[in-house]
Amino acid sequence: MKSVKGYLGSDVRMDGSIETNNSLRIDATFVGKISSSHSVVVGVRGRVMGEIQAPVIKVDGWVEGDLKAGKMLEVSGNARIEGNIYTPVGGLKLRLGGEFKGKFIMHLPK
Repeated sequence: MKSVKGYLGSDVRMDGSIETNNSLRIDATFVGKISSSHSVVVGVRGRVMGEIQAPVIKVDGWVEGDLKAGKMLEVSGNARIEGNIYTPVGGLKLRLGGEFKGKFIMHLPK
């Protein structure tokens, strides 16, 4: 994963939409839609209620909403996900302890 260009700290609460051509790390509480053409990391203190779409997504925190990863979704042992996961075949890493409640939809890589 490339270096992070955007960051929302744990003292931030934000509602709305984020669309970026760079990587983004979220340790904040965020409600809305996130779209990145690079990567999105939800840190241990991060809490996202909404959709995340990016080629690479890593979740260490809590997400309630759909995750749409174009290449890879990594779910750490600390992560909690309530929502649907969309990845290409072979595009999910679920670490021991990570929780997921929802549908898992795989598709052939584009």
